[in-house]
Amino acid sequence: MTVSVIVPVLNEAERIETLISSLLELEGSKEVIISDGGSTDGTIDRLKRFEGISVIHAKSGRASQMNAAASRASGDILWFVHADSVVSPSSIRDIERAVSAGAEGGFFRLHFYDADDRFMKFIERTSHTRAKKFCLIFGDQGLFLRRDIFQKLGGFADVELMEDWEISRRLRKLHSRGLIHALDTVIGTSARRYIKNGRFSTWLKMNIVKALYILGVPTKILRAIYG
Repeated sequence: MTVSVIVPVLNEAERIETLISSLLELEGSKEVIISDGGSTDGTIDRLKRFEGISVIHAKSGRASQMNAAASRASGDILWFVHADSVVSPSSIRDIERAVSAGAEGGFFRLHFYDADDRFMKFIERTSHTRAKKFCLIFGDQGLFLRRDIFQKLGGFADVELMEDWEISRRLRKLHSRGLIHALDTVIGTSARRYIKNGRFSTWLKMNIVKALYILGVPTKILRAIYG
């Protein structure tokens, strides 16, 4: 069983080396595919020093970048990881165990590694509960899927934003049958947006974007609002 780790990047020179180093150290059979959306900050130069990874170039936008990488992947499982993530050492082994136990997909427990206050812990808890109970899995929770399931779904919708919410909707039938597993293994993500723009105001803005998405506002407009 091989896990294809897919990382969409755009101008992540400051963080990408740390993530790639940790991914390459993970135990288990894996391939690492970086999908660049047109970085201009030296991200690609930082990647050149690593052996054992593949770098592809795709149209900018997480959905397009992840779909492009998925089409090149050879693994049995696709694991989508954001560039600012911090992965647990047992991650691939935990994915393998979940799939061996019958899972067709799943996600990790979110943790903000650079903000440990009560408000961010509240977001961590509610994010895991939301994904576990309602199958609303966001990208920073480290979604993984069997490759054949991803292909049957047709991949991510080519939208400007909310591609994670959209694919979550299509996973609900599997979730209702207990085939989407919520792992207790932690995946770290940066709270940089909350730190820069204010915790409550950022949380409120994100929820407004979600509400507008439910109401049918085009994702191109939501992308402009989200910033």
